[in-house]
Amino acid sequence: MMTFEEAKAKLTGRQDFVKKDGLARVYACLEKIGNPHQRLKTIHVTGTNGKGSVCALFESSLRAAGLKTGLFISPHLVSMTERIQLNGKAIGPEAFTALFEEVFTAGPDLSFFELLTCMAFLYFVREKTDLAVIEVGIGGRWDTTNVLLKPELSVITSVDYDHKKYLGATLAEIAAQKAGIIKQDGIAIAPILPPEAGTEISKEAAAKNAQCHFFAPIFEIISYDWEKNSMTLRHKKNGEIINFGIIGEMQVSNATLVWEGLEILAGLGWPVNRAHAAAGFAAVRWPARFQAVRGGPSFGNALFIIDGAHNEEAARAFASTWAVSPFAGRPGAFVVAMLQDKERRAILETLSKLSGRFVFTRPDSSRAADPCALADEMAAIKPDAEVEVQEDIRAALSAAARSGTAAVLGSFYLAGAALEILGKQVAESGA
Repeated sequence: MMTFEEAKAKLTGRQDFVKKDGLARVYACLEKIGNPHQRLKTIHVTGTNGKGSVCALFESSLRAAGLKTGLFISPHLVSMTERIQLNGKAIGPEAFTALFEEVFTAGPDLSFFELLTCMAFLYFVREKTDLAVIEVGIGGRWDTTNVLLKPELSVITSVDYDHKKYLGATLAEIAAQKAGIIKQDGIAIAPILPPEAGTEISKEAAAKNAQCHFFAPIFEIISYDWEKNSMTLRHKKNGEIINFGIIGEMQVSNATLVWEGLEILAGLGWPVNRAHAAAGFAAVRWPARFQAVRGGPSFGNALFIIDGAHNEEAARAFASTWAVSPFAGRPGAFVVAMLQDKERRAILETLSKLSGRFVFTRPDSSRAADPCALADEMAAIKPDAEVEVQEDIRAALSAAARSGTAAVLGSFYLAGAALEILGKQVAESGA
């Protein structure tokens, strides 16, 4: 019997595994373990940003309706077990390890994400979930999760620039990849998108005889509780006041998609209503989305704002929330780390307008960008900025804490490490 640590090590060792033949190996593995993907009722979620929040909102609302839920997400923040959740709780290490052994035996040639996807599908079938919310890894059309036959809903949360190497250099190309999750005679939902992206999604839906709904925001933010990481929303049409457990200007779009998506599910016969949606929105907790965390005495009781913003659109969304927050008027430092494949210049230019002090560090990833190179780039963009490099994340947080308020962003790897260091364990709750 393998230990959890051994399972993690084996999985981690397959992170740089390159897919060579589409989904053929995944289908072969799934067949060996009983084709669990064919027996699941699912909501399938893709998008450049907002996927995690939308998945969390759907899951929380469905659970509020009394349904047994599955949730498959990526990346994780602190523990790999966060990726596979049942009724809002992360899978236990023993169950995770047993699943890994079984799936790895059936598919020893699978990559990190392929293995985890097959594990999640098998787990959810065995646990008899009513509805599982499945987050796409990258793109959609060729993503491992797209083996799903016909989700109840195919959800596209946003289309912007990210992973250009894999998805294309234009919004139309990226949208075409994301639209690949739309199924024959299915139902797709998305926000109002730039025309070139919306056109691709509409075209895919038409080709597959699928319904396609585009929704403008139906909520507005009326207040924030910055240190409790929550907001109050108002429904624009009926004036209903909704408590909302995630902070962020972009969350009005995410909230709209889930609210309208749940109404579509109700029309399909699922036992969900607006009261369940409101309860789910109030109860949801989703770390590393403009999350305020007190650092404790060892960090001078500094306030850290942890955010997973890791691409252009996410950086702009962070900036818009930062602008309306009380933190914008304070002298603060930004702790920043990124992966090599990100559009660094665009992200750094956005962040350069928000602070005069930056601490660059290195997340625990073989794909981490050199913090010295990031520091040099920021110095070129903003010559009067105070810029330093601390390779060690704890040292970077300590350095930033001297400013009293610090933002931590640029990578989910960094966000997860910061939450762990600051003592905010998220693995067990999965929330």
